[in-house]
Amino acid sequence: MNDELKIILEDFKLQIEELQTMVFGKKKKKEVDDDDLTPPKEKIPRSSDSYKRPIPKESEVTEVKFHPLNQCSCGEEVTQKKTVLFFEEDIPIPAKKIVRKHVVGKAYCLSCKKWQTSIPLPTSKVILGLNIQKYTCYLSIMCRLSFTQIQNILKDTYQIHISEGEIAKILNREAIKLRPFYEQLKVKIRGEPVIHLDETSWKLFVDGSATYSWVMSGGESKENVFLIGESRGKGNMDHLVGENFNGFVVSDDYGAYRKLNKHQLCWAHLLRKFRDLAKSGELDEKTRLHCKAEYQKLCLIYDDLKNDRRIKRYDDFSLRLKELSKIKQLDPKKLIRMKTTLAKNIPKYLTCLSDSRIPLTNNQAERSLRHLVLKRRISFGSLTKRTADNLAILLSILMSLKQRFQSNFFLEYLKV
Repeated sequence: MNDELKIILEDFKLQIEELQTMVFGKKKKKEVDDDDLTPPKEKIPRSSDSYKRPIPKESEVTEVKFHPLNQCSCGEEVTQKKTVLFFEEDIPIPAKKIVRKHVVGKAYCLSCKKWQTSIPLPTSKVILGLNIQKYTCYLSIMCRLSFTQIQNILKDTYQIHISEGEIAKILNREAIKLRPFYEQLKVKIRGEPVIHLDETSWKLFVDGSATYSWVMSGGESKENVFLIGESRGKGNMDHLVGENFNGFVVSDDYGAYRKLNKHQLCWAHLLRKFRDLAKSGELDEKTRLHCKAEYQKLCLIYDDLKNDRRIKRYDDFSLRLKELSKIKQLDPKKLIRMKTTLAKNIPKYLTCLSDSRIPLTNNQAERSLRHLVLKRRISFGSLTKRTADNLAILLSILMSLKQRFQSNFFLEYLKV
């Protein structure tokens, strides 16, 4: 086999390996790899109290129970009496459902020539209250539960019987109600100096099309706006960012982001590509060690960049990246492609030097999409475009409220 065929075969093997990783995931490490060049995660030390439940505030106490001790278990009297405290946290299960009977005044107006009521009447005699509707949205969106699971929870704990059709109507009504807040959230995030963008696949069952979900995440607020069931074209990025956005955008190197002006490319993606190639099992030993050395050089540049973000270091970092991106004789085809792309995008990897608020990675957007990725594994997608739009609105509002009010988010959601 000549050298050219060997190179082609090696490239095909690397592509197959990449596809296998995308479909089946990576194998879990059974032991520590001494040759792993990935920077280790810093472990945050924990105190012994962090493993215990925090003591409730006095204002949170709803009931006090006294347990006096008047005699010993042996029957004799006791002396030197003292008291000790402990707290018990519990919830009412099963909770008794509330049934409100509304007696509405109704009268005929001689002037208007029609019947009037003291409050607007619903379209049916029996309706579901606001709390049930909000709780249903929470279970579906935040807990990622199926309609059947929601039915079981409401029936078992609250004695509420609800059909799948009612659940679908609740989600649709809530999305319509929250759309103005969704539009306001877009404007709010666009006003931040740095935003994150990312996308992932999402399926629409109505026509079997493979669509995508997009997220725009605020760099400061960490609140999110989602688009679900859309194409992967740059028009969706333009829709999220808006026409007048003048801040910085952090993203991966997907082509839809190429024309962004103030653009910071994600270093985590770049490091991951070099790392995966350096650890590939499809390369011969000599080539693998060469790729490993190139990855090591990139890690050193990244570590220096993290520790020194001064703009005067721009030329130094640019020169080191240019040197790294030079094609070498041992470079496999995949590494050549990676280096070629890196050489074109060097300024975008160093945008972070112009403003200390710009993060080096797009981890914020990836974390935001993680919730949707887990939901995709359960539901496999959306039935129709309308249900996808509803999911985008509800997920945007609920996740942003949870980020804004972390300790009492659901109580705040009840007020919306």
